[in-house]
Amino acid sequence: MIVLKIDQTEKGPAILLTPEAQELLGAAIGQQVGFQISDDGQLSIGALDMSIEARRERGRAFLRRYDKTFQALAK
Repeated sequence: MIVLKIDQTEKGPAILLTPEAQELLGAAIGQQVGFQISDDGQLSIGALDMSIEARRERGRAFLRRYDKTFQALAK
């Protein structure tokens, strides 16, 4: 579980993302994110812009993160 903090900024309350949370979210500074609450009350958050280049970079980040694992499994 990643725990985030709500902080007061000049523009109002803001959720401060850790670098890990930002990478998992796949969102850049200034990018819009969306919140959705399911019928059972669970909250989901996701980046709204999923252009081809953004998807490609997200895939590259995933591969960089798990490269050693993939190499070990390939042996």
